[in-house]
Amino acid sequence: MKKLHILTSGFSSPNQRAFLFPLLCHHQKLQDTGISVEIFDQVQPRIYECDYLALDSKYYSTRWRKETQEVIDDVCKLSEGAGGLIYFDITDSAGFDHANVLPYVTVYAKSQLFIDRSLYLKPLVGYRLYTDYYSREHGIYDIDRSQSAPVKNADLLNKMIVGWNSGLADYSWTGPYRMAAYERLPVKLFLRRLGIDRAPRPSDARQRQTSIRIGTNYQRATVAYQRKSVAELMKHHLQTNKISRKQYIREISQSKVVISPFGLGEITLRDFEVFMSGALLLKPKMDHMETWPNFFEENKTMVSHNWDLTDFRETLETINNNYEDYLDIAHEGQSRYFSYLSGPDSGDFFTNHLNSILNFHDAQRG
Repeated sequence: MKKLHILTSGFSSPNQRAFLFPLLCHHQKLQDTGISVEIFDQVQPRIYECDYLALDSKYYSTRWRKETQEVIDDVCKLSEGAGGLIYFDITDSAGFDHANVLPYVTVYAKSQLFIDRSLYLKPLVGYRLYTDYYSREHGIYDIDRSQSAPVKNADLLNKMIVGWNSGLADYSWTGPYRMAAYERLPVKLFLRRLGIDRAPRPSDARQRQTSIRIGTNYQRATVAYQRKSVAELMKHHLQTNKISRKQYIREISQSKVVISPFGLGEITLRDFEVFMSGALLLKPKMDHMETWPNFFEENKTMVSHNWDLTDFRETLETINNNYEDYLDIAHEGQSRYFSYLSGPDSGDFFTNHLNSILNFHDAQRG
């Protein structure tokens, strides 16, 4: 039996809920295939009694920026105590600002990674590739002019592997409330995985053509730029203001197309809500990154447009005028999503992926 211990502060944030959700839901399947998972919320002597020790990047939260050296010292102690450490970076974007931890961990498992790993060797304005793009192309800067710290040694990039993204959780209209309830009362009854049989299908009659309900107020101007630009393009055509969650879920379930710009990361929770709703997902191009599960395959599970939005109107108009031609894409997006979330093989998919990360750890440790 492989013993995996995970240090995390629990269901404190949406990212952490999505990170822990499949581990808890597939706990028995993992046991049956020889992986024992135990979760810790603080360091104690028994945490080192394992084959693999993992750390959730949100465990230190804001301490990363306020007490950087102290956090790195803690990471070193964890790694030394366990004879290796898997660092799960569960932040939103493929870009990152934890480059300084790479020398001290055995594996850096990130929810989404740049396909071109060399991008991590240079600073990115706003910590993300798309924020760096809008800064260079449109002169958009954040107040603090911050940028990511580049990885100084290219060999360190060999420690990086794709973890799992935020999709494997409950994004039904009551999902966030149920997961928040689990934080207060950890009863597995709150961890529900909706099946495709209970979801609206893409071919159902839909009263609305398009939906776009997005927030545009971000501290970082580089993050907000794309959303503000999309909202400006759509202001005479659709309401973009936010509505109650129940109204929102109803609206996207009645829509043929849902527009989902980048937010703090390329992947947003809206994407999974759209797959559940059966609508067609329209997003900016995502071919610069890889993630697992791969829910974002252009013209297979979603439709995309350029980051500069030059083709945005044309792409949306083409979809609206030929929606029947896009139904197969909406069907594949929904089908693929539910197959990994709650399908009969979902436990095998997740167990095999986690095993690949553990095997990668073994190879790195030699």
